[in-house]
Amino acid sequence: MSAMLTNNVLEAAEQKIESNLVPNNRANYMKIVVAGMKIGLAKGPDSMLAKLHNSKDPVNDCAKGAVNLAMLLYKHTQGSMPFQAMIPAAMTLMLHGLDFVDKSKIVKIGAAELDQATHTFMNTMFHNLGITPAMLAQAHDKITRIVKDPAHLEAMKQKAGLVKSPNASTPTSVPDAGDANGV
Repeated sequence: MSAMLTNNVLEAAEQKIESNLVPNNRANYMKIVVAGMKIGLAKGPDSMLAKLHNSKDPVNDCAKGAVNLAMLLYKHTQGSMPFQAMIPAAMTLMLHGLDFVDKSKIVKIGAAELDQATHTFMNTMFHNLGITPAMLAQAHDKITRIVKDPAHLEAMKQKAGLVKSPNASTPTSVPDAGDANGV
């Protein structure tokens, strides 16, 4: 989708998002982005994007609007929309909103504005998903404890299938049934 963006900073961000998509997630991502763009542009001069002309804080409104639009689409699908597609698609919708703000000369968008919008995006997404700062701190503490404990880290890698368990059996060759020497 990056051909539609005119701002180099935003285009690079979209390319990064799309490069991290797994192939079976790309189709869902594209459906969400296309649906979000249609809704964002619906009603022409009264569209969600057009309303950014009157915004007091267009950078943060792009972030909040993208999250709220994704959540609206999620509810419309009755919870069947996969989060692994919804979150990057919402981020891409935010980038397109920021690109509109930049092209319309409402606010010049650079790295600082993208950073500000990304923070607002994450805070809004966490809020909508019911993820609190305390929950994030608890997860951070747990991950830190796991990483600092080599035995725990190794066990986690084994469960994930990243490394072979030392207790795993080693396959051996079975003699061919037609081999007279193997009987």
